Amino acid sequence: MILVIDANCIIAALIRNSKSREIIISGKFDLVSPDYLLDEINKHLEYITNKSGISLEELKLLLALLIRKIRIIPHGDYKAKTSLAQKIMRKDVKDVPYVACCLALNCDEGRLQK
Repeated sequence: MILVIDANCIIAALIRNSKSREIIISGKFDLVSPDYLLDEINKHLEYITNKSGISLEELKLLLALLIRKIRIIPHGDYKAKTSLAQKIMRKDVKDVPYVACCLALNCDEGRLQK
C-alpha cells in the first residue's frame, strides 16, 4: 500500500517521539511525498526546533533519518495531475501537490475524484 505523507506528519514526528515517528521509522509502509514536502518543512525549522526542544543540528539529523524512509517524488512525476488536484482541493491549495502525487501514483484514485 502506497501512502502519501504530508508535512504535518513529519513535523509531528520531529517535535516528539510519537506514533507518527514510530510509523515512519518502522518501514512497514511505502511512504511517498512530493518534493514540495522539503520546502514546507524547511520553512518551519525554527518553529519545530522551539517546540521539540532539540538543537537545529539534532533536528536536521532526525529529519534526515525520517526522510530516508520516504520516497520523495519529483515535481515532474506528478505535474500532469496538478490541474485535477486543484479541482479536487478547491479551498486547500497547499495540499494540491500531495493530492497530485497521490493521483500520479494511482493511490486509490477513485476516492479522490468527485
